Amino acid sequence: MPDLEVNDFVGLLPESASTEEWVQTARAIQTLWPYERVTALAEIDQDKAAAIAADQNMEYHAPDLVRVVNDKHEMRQRLAKVSLTRVDSELPRDEHEAVESARRLGYPVVIKPNGGRGSAGVRIVESDSAVIDAFRYASEIGTDSGAEKACLISSPPMIEQFVNGREFSVEAFSHEGNHVIAAVTEKFIDQASKVEIGHVVPARISGLEHEQITEFVDAILTALGIRFGATHTEVMLSEHGPELIETHLRKAGDEILELVRDATGWTIDEATVDQAATGRFIHPGWDEAVARTGGHYTGAAAIWFAQAEKTGRIDRIQGLDELLSQTEVREAKALVAKGTLVGAARSSLDRVARVRVVAQDSDTAVAIASGYMETLSFVYQEDS
Repeated sequence: MPDLEVNDFVGLLPESASTEEWVQTARAIQTLWPYERVTALAEIDQDKAAAIAADQNMEYHAPDLVRVVNDKHEMRQRLAKVSLTRVDSELPRDEHEAVESARRLGYPVVIKPNGGRGSAGVRIVESDSAVIDAFRYASEIGTDSGAEKACLISSPPMIEQFVNGREFSVEAFSHEGNHVIAAVTEKFIDQASKVEIGHVVPARISGLEHEQITEFVDAILTALGIRFGATHTEVMLSEHGPELIETHLRKAGDEILELVRDATGWTIDEATVDQAATGRFIHPGWDEAVARTGGHYTGAAAIWFAQAEKTGRIDRIQGLDELLSQTEVREAKALVAKGTLVGAARSSLDRVARVRVVAQDSDTAVAIASGYMETLSFVYQEDS
């Protein structure tokens, strides 16, 4: 990582500040303290960083790219034009249009906020009545917007065809338009809430499947015009091959990059900061052809999450300290503070604990992580 000096300037703008206000402020700072690069390490401010970079002719994601990637429907429309998705989607304006859309697309369909994240507001439905309930639910979740909310911005519901298959994500890093595939991550989904409850690296797939997925994601990133930085792309491997769920111009959440580091030895966070600060990129050193087929992994790592068993205020989670003494455990952590009101999960933000482990192979890592999660017990505060 680069040796960075102490900040010469730290400025703050109110959360309500417009993108144009950020651009004007950046211009003023440039006249006083000249700078050469701009970045945003989280989705919430990428639109501002993109606008500033475009205004000052600096390298960063184009404003249009940031907008499209955060608009699931438009991104799918663009990829359809270059034959990189077979899934049709629509943006119904009300419940009646949602039912008509579902009938046109064919059941089952997926309904979710168009700008949602963390599995928020996602439902798979198979009837007209279920469409109405899911549309209302996605509409509600779509208004929950902000830095730590379910959506980046207020988002209407979108509806798309359902793809049956196994779900994965691809962690990649791009430099000058070339995409280095770091890992294929296998996902585990709670079928009731549709919230992710576990991940393992490497995914338990064949070398051919690994190559199919990574080559597909490489094509997606290229088609969208992504030239640099970390990306997190979610795909479904169906009987017809890989299909896009969505992609993001950021690193993966859920400690997935820690799984990548433990399974490959590459720390993508360091590469991200190095590239953002200096423009340079140091390749992880493996043979790209070998990595595309999954031959670069040196071990396995998994993470498992707990959801609340009932609605109530958490008093404590028993068993976490004991897990930390286990040699395979890299982290065992509560995700909620004492007294937090918890209930049925609506997004990944509603999970209450996590355990991360390492092992020699993925099957063992999954068994250990999920097994250790079963040893935890959740104590709730009594009603006052």
